[in-house]
Amino acid sequence: MGQGSYGSVCSAIHKPTQKKVAIKKMDGVFDDEIDCKRILREIDLLRKLNHPYVINILEVIEPANTETFDTLYVVLELAESDLKKVIKSAIHLQIKHIQTVVYNLLCAVKYLHSANVLHRDLKPANVLVNEDCSVKICDFGLARSISGLESATCII
Repeated sequence: MGQGSYGSVCSAIHKPTQKKVAIKKMDGVFDDEIDCKRILREIDLLRKLNHPYVINILEVIEPANTETFDTLYVVLELAESDLKKVIKSAIHLQIKHIQTVVYNLLCAVKYLHSANVLHRDLKPANVLVNEDCSVKICDFGLARSISGLESATCII
């Protein structure tokens, strides 16, 4: 489905739920200390965040050998596209669609800020979009938690 700084993403069927999911494969997770910290920070944040417009982590697949593994697989919700692809496509969005996407995106950002999380890489490619104009903010590799997630509130 795509390639990013920290790995590649493909679609699959999640056996426990029989739903389509995205699987993010990250190779060489311990090759670079900074990259390793970003990957672990992203997983930690996603496990704590809970909002309809923020990508949901379903599971981290346990490595077969915890002593020698260097590839990590993270199972995430699947979205139909991302905002970058929608903008570049020939699809003509009506004003109502644009308003819905922007509103959903603002709700997600408000939630993140209420949780004291700064995304730091918010761009169209990191905003997943579904046909119903719902959004999912993804790619929290550069995100930072300012103080913690205990005070997070879900306001839609």
